[in-house]
Amino acid sequence: MTFAFRADEKTAKRVRAIVPKVIAGASEALNVRSLASDKVSSSVFAVLAGWWRFTNSTAEALLNLYEAGFTVEAAPLTRNLVGHAYAINWLADNGEDGYKALMAESHESRRKLLNDLQAVKWQLPETVDIGEAPDFGFNSEEEKKRHARLKGELHNFNNMVTAYGTPMMYPIYRNLSAFSHTTDLTAAAFASFDDEQRVTVHQVAQHDRLADLCWMPIPLLQAASVMSPLLKGNPMKRQISEACGDLGLPEDLVVKRRP
Repeated sequence: MTFAFRADEKTAKRVRAIVPKVIAGASEALNVRSLASDKVSSSVFAVLAGWWRFTNSTAEALLNLYEAGFTVEAAPLTRNLVGHAYAINWLADNGEDGYKALMAESHESRRKLLNDLQAVKWQLPETVDIGEAPDFGFNSEEEKKRHARLKGELHNFNNMVTAYGTPMMYPIYRNLSAFSHTTDLTAAAFASFDDEQRVTVHQVAQHDRLADLCWMPIPLLQAASVMSPLLKGNPMKRQISEACGDLGLPEDLVVKRRP
């Protein structure tokens, strides 16, 4: 009988048992130290591996938070987990073109930060140097447009999920973002009114975020499903399949880019 994946305590129990094994499997897989193909450049793989390690470390932090009784406080990390899983898929798909978009977007972000620091007369060391903006020497308008599109996908998560035919993920991301910023939801999690407008302040969050815990292995397994085939021997193939089966999830969780 197939297990029914739902946002309930039964699923949460399995998640608590399976996620640590997936995290351990990812760490072991990175020790393979050999790629399945030489088509992935070292620069691209360095980012992919770093993002994957960050993704697994984030999942471990989330488990620790949930076990300590935190819920809404963990939502920003859940957002990071979802965003990085998509980014891993995106960079693996786009290779060097994606890497160039990442370098351009990253330099632009550093430039804006430096401008902001200088605008408020922050005392900066003379050695601060963000380097020149990357010039990739695109020869055609088509290349320039593709570069701009990839930058836009990396910059805006709505563009990213739309490119992968999963626009329904953006409202989920926006809900998680509401707990990453100063919103009425972060206040309402801990303070409430009664019918006579008296305020009660709660010691722990009153919002049920069980769905976040149950959802957590999905981006984790998506990232592993992209990364494992890049490594010699596809070291996590069996573990991913078993984890998906145990959770009642489809065996292939990787979202496909739209043509």
